[in-house]
Amino acid sequence: MKDVVLLTTKTCSYCKMAKDFLAQNHIQYIEKDINFDAEARNELARRNINGVPTFFIGDDVVVGLDKAKILELVDHRIVECPNCHAKLRVPTNKGAINVRCPKCKSSVASH
Repeated sequence: MKDVVLLTTKTCSYCKMAKDFLAQNHIQYIEKDINFDAEARNELARRNINGVPTFFIGDDVVVGLDKAKILELVDHRIVECPNCHAKLRVPTNKGAINVRCPKCKSSVASH
């Protein structure tokens, strides 16, 4: 499954909207604030990207909150185990599947 990395700043209102969008769509991501993460800031400069939010989704890059493109590229969702409430990352391109929770071993249905 593709990793999702979101580059943000604390003062960016679109970054807040991007984080809310990812949470609402049950998408796991890693946030990197370019004001505190020099490596993330350098990656934007290396790619000649001047704005946030910027999404790295696998090998793809999305600059700005392009919801349709993000949903097209992301290949997973987070589901919660009904028994122990563990968060499980499951693929979206496999149809309806059952996964086993690694924490409590119960079966969790995914759509």
